[in-house]
Amino acid sequence: MPLSFTPACLPVLRGGLPHGSVAAAAALILAATPELPAWPALPGRSFRDSALAQAAVGFPGLNLDAERERAAVERAAGERGAARLGLAYLRGETAHGAIPADQAAALSELARQIDPQRRPRALKGELLGPVSLSLLVTDERERPLAYDLALREALLQHLSLRLAWQHEQLSAYTDAVLICLDEPFLDALGSPLCPLDWDDGAELLERLIGAAGVSCALSLIGAVNWNAVLATPADVVIFDAYEQSAGLIQAAGAATGFLDGGGAIGWGIVPADPAALDEERPETLARRFERMVEYLSAAGGLDVEPIVAAALITTNGSLAQLPVADAERALHMCAAVSRLLREKYRLSNI
Repeated sequence: MPLSFTPACLPVLRGGLPHGSVAAAAALILAATPELPAWPALPGRSFRDSALAQAAVGFPGLNLDAERERAAVERAAGERGAARLGLAYLRGETAHGAIPADQAAALSELARQIDPQRRPRALKGELLGPVSLSLLVTDERERPLAYDLALREALLQHLSLRLAWQHEQLSAYTDAVLICLDEPFLDALGSPLCPLDWDDGAELLERLIGAAGVSCALSLIGAVNWNAVLATPADVVIFDAYEQSAGLIQAAGAATGFLDGGGAIGWGIVPADPAALDEERPETLARRFERMVEYLSAAGGLDVEPIVAAALITTNGSLAQLPVADAERALHMCAAVSRLLREKYRLSNI
């Protein structure tokens, strides 16, 4: 589904935050990214607030083990509950995908702090994608659900309902919603130890995004198989532009087609590493972004302006594991880089 807002180099949070306070996390997000706030996972608050727990909770037979920070399914219970889940999926019962209130406190707090007279241009939700979730959730023998076709199918139905519920919740506070599927293990597809190959992973993504009927992003780490990723139905691809930009330039033809078709790219130009962040300033990162856009423009034959207008500015990884002060510094750096670029390219009024 095409984006219903113009990215225009807006800053946005990627992944979660390390804050133990939902009020502090919401205040930071609204201060640094007021036009595109994100609902964050807050693993520093508890394991139940982690991205894994928020995506998996409610799946039939699931046990969340906070001490070991793992999610495991008791196979017999999972198989018994799969029929009820499948029925809810066929009926489109979004309430079946609800996250318990104690695990969605950050959403409630973000909504409380949003000024109703200044609705955000868009809101961003985040959810572990089907590939990574099927590799992270195991059965009682610690075997990933990705190995079990029936439970993998049930997990896809579960995620579909969760995505729809999350979109429904966020839509109450804005006219545009972007649901980001976080896929940190997508680059494992096809490796000898992975139970899924690229065709399996692409099918999971295509079915989830295709059935959602809402704007969806893919958030990736490491090297990206650009030609394959850009062939998925994702509307936005978020990547590590700080260390992994060469692959995008090499796939300039596919990227140009993606952007021409209304897609957008999230540039992880701000390092999510305190030491690297110490070495950077907004001006140096803005110039690094400009150079990459110039290379992409030259290689793909697309003007600079549409590439910039279809860009989001973020970090090259999640901030959830950083010290609070460094996470705040990184998110404010995203905002500062965004301001410089929006002024230079006259995007402030878009």
